[in-house]
Amino acid sequence: MEQVYSGISSNDGSIINDIRYEISCYDDETEETRKYAIKRTIMSADNIFGRHTRCFVATPVDYSIGDIAMSGAANGLNLQEVVIKDAWPPAESPVLEDPRSEIVLLRKIRSEFEANPPSPQHIYPKLVVGGHIKLARDKGTQEIDTTDAIFKLMGVERLNSLPGNDEVEALHWRYQPLRAHGRIVMSPVGRSVKTVRNEKELIVVLAEAMRCHSSILGRCGILHRDISTNNILVVRSGGHRTSADTDASVFDRPSSSPLPRGLLIDFDFAIEVGISERTARPERSGTLPYMTMTGLRMPI
Repeated sequence: MEQVYSGISSNDGSIINDIRYEISCYDDETEETRKYAIKRTIMSADNIFGRHTRCFVATPVDYSIGDIAMSGAANGLNLQEVVIKDAWPPAESPVLEDPRSEIVLLRKIRSEFEANPPSPQHIYPKLVVGGHIKLARDKGTQEIDTTDAIFKLMGVERLNSLPGNDEVEALHWRYQPLRAHGRIVMSPVGRSVKTVRNEKELIVVLAEAMRCHSSILGRCGILHRDISTNNILVVRSGGHRTSADTDASVFDRPSSSPLPRGLLIDFDFAIEVGISERTARPERSGTLPYMTMTGLRMPI
């Protein structure tokens, strides 16, 4: 993440000095990098271990036409907001071919629904950019930012399992799962399901989220496995909010406004139905109050 100082033209022609944070997002498929200006943080990592997930709402930065990420709304430009998810999920080697990668699954969903739009129509988490962070190595080479790469920098090897001897205590810090540092850019942007205004809106939002899951499962063969109130969002204003919209205009409309949409997100624990057993991850996954009995019996 990069801190940027900028001069922004206000309506009266004066220059306002401002500070913003920009984040670069690399796409593994197109091998292109896009920059986004962060508008707000919606999730902060509360632990240095595990997935260390952070999420931001951002708008694109296009230096070819100037500093539009900050001045676009003032100039009447509608810049679609996106959500950026930065996380360290468990991975399998080779990382780019991991069939359980959320990036891979979202790419498959996008490909299917862009080629054949869902009917009846519903919104879905649309992948904009998906890729992994890369570390600069010797002689101009690059390596994906993984736990293996970090251990290499420390001059030791990560352990997949602990030895059964007296050295266990001395080596326990090296026993870590393989994790890969990924960054995903998605749209549309939503709000917590708790922001529904009445029972009718709640029913509509939940029904559309379930329709989305049914469609993804039926057409893409992807099972979510972690549906909860945390992973269903309320999307208003047609499902594509822009930087020209204010919070009041989008989320505080009178009761005569159209009903909201329901968006199912977070495919961290999703799997492709019928994948081989070699891709199974033997750890408990999911949100505790919503887990199956089978999931509860698995080790943490």
